Amino acid sequence: MKTSTFILILIATLLASCSSAPVTPSKPTGNSGDRFSVKARPAAPSRDFNPATVSAATVEQWLVDAKTMEGEESAELLLRAAEVLLRESELARADDVVGELIAPELSADQALRLAIIRARVARGHAEFGQALVELSDPLIENAAIESPVYRQIQYSQLRASLYEIEGDHLSAARERIFIDPLLNPGQHSANRESIWASLMQIPTAVLVDNINSTSNRDYIGWLELASIAKDNQNNIDAQVRQRDAWLRNWPGHPARNALPGGLDRLNDLIVERPDQVALILPVTGRLAAYGKAIRDGFFAAYYETLNQGGSVPRINQYDSNAADINTLYQEVLDSGNKLVIGPLRKENLSALVASHPISMNVPTLALNRIDGDRFPNGLYQFGLNPEDEAEQIANIAMSKGYKRALILTPEGSWGQKVAAAFSQRWQDLNGKIVATQTFNASKNNYSQQIKNTLQIDRSQRRLQRLQQIIGIRPDYEPYRRSDIDFIFLLARPNEGRAIKPLLAYHYAGDIPVYATSHIYPGGDSPKKDQDINGVRFIDIPWIFDDKSAIRKDIRDGIPSSPAYQRMYALGVDSFRLHLRLKQLRNGASGQVFGETGTLTLNELGQIERELALAEIQDGIAVVNPVRAATQDTENDF
Repeated sequence: MKTSTFILILIATLLASCSSAPVTPSKPTGNSGDRFSVKARPAAPSRDFNPATVSAATVEQWLVDAKTMEGEESAELLLRAAEVLLRESELARADDVVGELIAPELSADQALRLAIIRARVARGHAEFGQALVELSDPLIENAAIESPVYRQIQYSQLRASLYEIEGDHLSAARERIFIDPLLNPGQHSANRESIWASLMQIPTAVLVDNINSTSNRDYIGWLELASIAKDNQNNIDAQVRQRDAWLRNWPGHPARNALPGGLDRLNDLIVERPDQVALILPVTGRLAAYGKAIRDGFFAAYYETLNQGGSVPRINQYDSNAADINTLYQEVLDSGNKLVIGPLRKENLSALVASHPISMNVPTLALNRIDGDRFPNGLYQFGLNPEDEAEQIANIAMSKGYKRALILTPEGSWGQKVAAAFSQRWQDLNGKIVATQTFNASKNNYSQQIKNTLQIDRSQRRLQRLQQIIGIRPDYEPYRRSDIDFIFLLARPNEGRAIKPLLAYHYAGDIPVYATSHIYPGGDSPKKDQDINGVRFIDIPWIFDDKSAIRKDIRDGIPSSPAYQRMYALGVDSFRLHLRLKQLRNGASGQVFGETGTLTLNELGQIERELALAEIQDGIAVVNPVRAATQDTENDF
């Protein structure tokens, strides 16, 4: 009997060293727009309790006193104690303090406060979907309508932040539009910037589809203005006409006096746009296929603008392989070109920068990027750099509440460079790299490397030791390491299809995997891509937009187009950008919505891209869905 007890204790001790995998946050079930059907009633905030002024000793006394009281009086002390504990970041204790409270048994205000407390606790544990569930119960939504103004603002701001994290930007915008009339004038600017930032994350088609979903005037006006900002990126004249019509139709709209997104500066772009542009691309030599694809994308956008009645410049084309790049650049200047697009090769760009260390003679939009910390004035660097993608994935992962990352990249300088970009950004965000593992596709050694990185071998050695001690093989499965929140994967399609199933085989199928665009070939292959189901990756909008007229024209007219999709998109955006370089200089408000992403300009003159996030589901790439409003909006606030 003693031996049996010893064996059980020993098994329990050995297995206790292995922790369970992180739980994937649940998805919300609530809808952000439910409160649009009732008019909010402002009321004065309560002045008898401010969590910021309460001491720890007072909290302890409240908890003692709560035990001697009943009903709402006891609940009030518990709620106050939890609110102070949240201020001190004591999430677990705050959750425990209100653990026995039941919302229907409380007053409306207390039920709302309880929901906010539980949502804040869930958010602190990165359970964002559960936090939204707490705030989306009809009882809580009705309580919010009847609550004082400051509580409505607190509730809506919390919901908006959670919707943003979950990628439901339409609902986030609706929350902030709802509370905008309740804010004091000093708060309007920040709130409206947040509204605009959310709207800019929403595809134009979704904005347009939701314009008729409500009768609330402010909401409709915001959606119309956002669709104008994102539409007609090729045609500034058409965009100006739409903007001016909006100004006539919305004389009292909150956004009118401070038009966001650079819409107030469109007229300057028309005045300053160049009338003669040089296009320097390799149309001979080893990069000719890429140069020609960029050229074809450029002229697809050019002719689309021309067919819509927009103004276009004269385009002069030059083969970058025809002469020394500095000689060619001087020829471009002598011919009267007011703006240059190109070159594509890094070597040519480096040579130009070396010859023009202070300033370019005319604005030059290079279609690549070189390393450095200082560049000549007038130089803009625009390329499809994987380092941008790595940094964006770091931002996404941190917004999801992840803290500990495992990096999987191929051997070689390319993998090292992208891994370094991710690592730098992740650590800047205070994230932790728990391990970095490279793989070699030619050696097909994925399994052993993944097994070692996940420390499955350690678990197996524990099993062997246990078997040696007890003399029998226990019912035991190896465990992977438990200190990984997500995996950053840099892999090409075939590599990704081999690695993802191996993660599941080695007990890591539940760890979220985020990848760069390299994992996706750019077209649906359901049978092949079943193996990467669940992988989230970012890619350019062009890849996902089957309704794009330009993309359809290229696909139908150029047989080889599928192999160069991203180059066509680069060409389309190079046309759009030549019109809007000044717009980019307006900082965060100067976004350009392109086929290669949402484009902004950093302090080095480099154009950065924010890409679309997608997930492989049943072998198909699905862009994160944006949930549309479904409630009855006939009696909007």
